[in-house]
Amino acid sequence: MIIPKMKQALCLITVLAFANLYSQTNTNSNSNIFEKLNLDTPGMELVKQYSTNDKKTKALSELLKFYRKKEDIYKRVTKEDISFIKEQYQEDVTQSISIADEVRKKYFVFREEWDMERTNIPYQFKKEIDWELNPFGDPEWTWMLNRNKYWMHLGKAYFFTGKEKYAKTFVQQVTHWIDNNPLPSLEDKYRGTGAWRRIEAGIRCENWIKSFEFLKKSKYVTPEFLEKFLNALFLHGEYINNSFSNFSKISNWSILENHGLFNLSVFLEDFKIASAWQKKAVNRLTTCMELQVLEDGTHWEHSPMYHNEVFHCFLNVNLLAQRYNIELPEILVQKTKGMAYANIGWQKPNYHQPLLGDSDDTDIRGLLSLASYLFKNSIVKSRADKELDFENYLVLGKNVAENYKNIQPIEPSFLSKFQQNSGDFYMRTSWGEDATYTSLHLKKLAAGHAHDDLLSFTIFANNKDYLVDNGRYTYVDNKWRKLFKSNATHNTLGVDNLPNSILKNAWFNEYEAWSEDIYTKSSSFFDYGEAVNSGYKRLEDPVYMKRRMLFLKPNIWLIFDSFSAKESHKYSQYFNFPNDKVQIKEQAIETTYESKNLKIQPIKEVEFKINDSWYSPEYNLKLKSKQVELFKNSTEFTSLISLLYFPEESSINYKKIPVYNRKGELLADKDAEAVSISLNEKEYIVMVAYNSPTIANHFFLVDGTMVHGEVILLEKEGNNIKTHIIKD
Repeated sequence: MIIPKMKQALCLITVLAFANLYSQTNTNSNSNIFEKLNLDTPGMELVKQYSTNDKKTKALSELLKFYRKKEDIYKRVTKEDISFIKEQYQEDVTQSISIADEVRKKYFVFREEWDMERTNIPYQFKKEIDWELNPFGDPEWTWMLNRNKYWMHLGKAYFFTGKEKYAKTFVQQVTHWIDNNPLPSLEDKYRGTGAWRRIEAGIRCENWIKSFEFLKKSKYVTPEFLEKFLNALFLHGEYINNSFSNFSKISNWSILENHGLFNLSVFLEDFKIASAWQKKAVNRLTTCMELQVLEDGTHWEHSPMYHNEVFHCFLNVNLLAQRYNIELPEILVQKTKGMAYANIGWQKPNYHQPLLGDSDDTDIRGLLSLASYLFKNSIVKSRADKELDFENYLVLGKNVAENYKNIQPIEPSFLSKFQQNSGDFYMRTSWGEDATYTSLHLKKLAAGHAHDDLLSFTIFANNKDYLVDNGRYTYVDNKWRKLFKSNATHNTLGVDNLPNSILKNAWFNEYEAWSEDIYTKSSSFFDYGEAVNSGYKRLEDPVYMKRRMLFLKPNIWLIFDSFSAKESHKYSQYFNFPNDKVQIKEQAIETTYESKNLKIQPIKEVEFKINDSWYSPEYNLKLKSKQVELFKNSTEFTSLISLLYFPEESSINYKKIPVYNRKGELLADKDAEAVSISLNEKEYIVMVAYNSPTIANHFFLVDGTMVHGEVILLEKEGNNIKTHIIKD
């Protein structure tokens, strides 16, 4: 047992030891580079000779020659490929050069596809770049600036044009960054601030390496610059290597950090410390993979955006491991494949990720293309690009691009997918771009990046979004963050205008709503999901709330939402649209496109309210939109039943029909309800039993047919009746 005073003394010794290590690391960041190198590395003979004879200038010159000759760890294109790339990817090349020209003028706007926090308003520094500047009140801008991804465009512009001005700018800005951003104090070692947040340190490693590979032969990349550059990368490695907390084990931050450390261990393989870094990075990434990536392949933070940031890191680790014969634990390989399949499960027909939690409406084919190549997987190829996109071509090269085209796509064996661990149900009619797609979020797993979206659903059909998650817009702790995280901006339910979960700030909740009794079922022609939202059990008069959704393929949805309490409450259904093309017409909601409009028809009497709202398909962008609320004030049991369909595609007749018990006695709505839907020559009857206290009372008479179960679907065509027990 350690007594308190001894424990304090040990803690002090530990802190002092870390402080000493930190001091040495910081002091030595620009020390003799040759002390850090393994000078017995093949090809470094002259570097070793000159460094030991105290001829630093010649030694650095030879070191630069060595790095120019070294195989690039990422770039796999040469000058011979330039004309083809310019022809095949003309728009991408032009855009990259345009961004490089902006960066030369110190003009920044972060608009790349996978920029984690995009911007729309540009900012130009008139004098020196202030790396700590926050021009718009959002610290994410400062962190984006310090990820330095835009320097890759300087490298590409130099590669495609041969113009030295791009390399000159790179060297000037990198030098300025290094000189003006000393490593922060030890107290910031876990999360950091400003330029040295740990996540930025990890991201920079990849971006600096990729940028350098494109322009390392420029005359502006001098021996002196190389020394400064390598010392700075070494410092990044020591900084990342120095900490791995319990917070790290469960946060996407740590994956991005240690992905950076792994990159450094390969790029700086000739450094003495590289093998130790690599071992540490692989061990940490394995721990993170085990804890953070669930058995269904999804990342636990409940955001496809951050799932794919993590996926990107693990794809790179697999890529470099394959190239350099680095043995990885099997879990790193298999769970990376699992993340690819999770993407397939939730991918919309337009190949984009859903806006679940903190996510942007981003195309994920590029990530799946790399995964398809790495794992030689035809199923993944079916949801990826037919030919390599620009970024993958630069990383994989001409030969791989030809081989990739020969991977024959095979459609997944499933259509709908319930991701059991994360609790999300994705339903679709086909793998075509014209498919109808629905998501239903039955479980709230995460905290910071998750929204108050329990029991929310979306609809994508006819190549467009009809009902949407409204996006994230900002991380700043203000009214907009609260709005976009709220249950009202998701297609979910509410009681008394209260949220499901109670937000504390931009990242944490004072009260978490959880789901109970999740159940799903799929067949060739229907998908069904249900769950209870426990959030309103917190009220003085607790409310029991449950959503049941039936998707009759290809384009009919029937939703039974039930509420139970003792006293009077206002019960609401929220429907959110990506624009203002919606109206309330003849006691129904209808979109107002030129064709193929969605109709939301309440089956029971409700009140309607249409509200102004906002839709955010990407960070820092909000578009005016509409929200419609259907609501009812009621005491004790209440149900809201909604039928959703496309009137132009389906001629439907519908009605609520009575349900009887086995004795032929009419049941009240609080016990059971049924809806009949007539479509062409077919009739569907859906019955839901809310209250069946005994097995004997689990038999019901609906439209003259005796049935048994809690949720029943009758399929009637002429005199033929098929009974589908969805839930018994």
